[in-house]
Order: sequence, then structure tokens, then C-alpha cells
Amino acid sequence: MTDPVSPARPVAVAIRYGAIIAGYACLLLTAICFVIACQVFIQTGMFAQSYAMVGLIGGVLGMLALKLASVWK
Repeated sequence: MTDPVSPARPVAVAIRYGAIIAGYACLLLTAICFVIACQVFIQTGMFAQSYAMVGLIGGVLGMLALKLASVWK
């Protein structure tokens, strides 16, 4: 049987909560980037590709971090 209070357990919990925080931070960055891209498009009529790409990459990284947090034991 394994000891429920093993030294690896706090590290696993810290990694899990760190992944959750990083995931939601990336998703917040995604939302901010898409809002800025939409505002630029509305004001100028030009598509702000750089903001959209940063938002897309941030969204993918956020989803990967949240997936890591959900499967981390």
C-alpha cells in the first residue's frame, strides 16, 4: 500500500493548480486579443491578424493546460 502523505503529492497538487491557473490566464488572453482584433476591425475595416493569431495560440495553449490539469493525478 502507498502512503497517502507521500512527498510527491504536494508537487502533483501544485502542478495541477498551476496548470489550471495558466489555462485560465491563456483563455483570458485569448478573449482580450479577440476583443482588440474586433475593435480594430470595426474602427478601421482592416483585420488585425497579429491579435487573432496570438488569441488563437493562447486559446490552444489554455485548452492544453486545462486538459493537463484534468488528467494529472
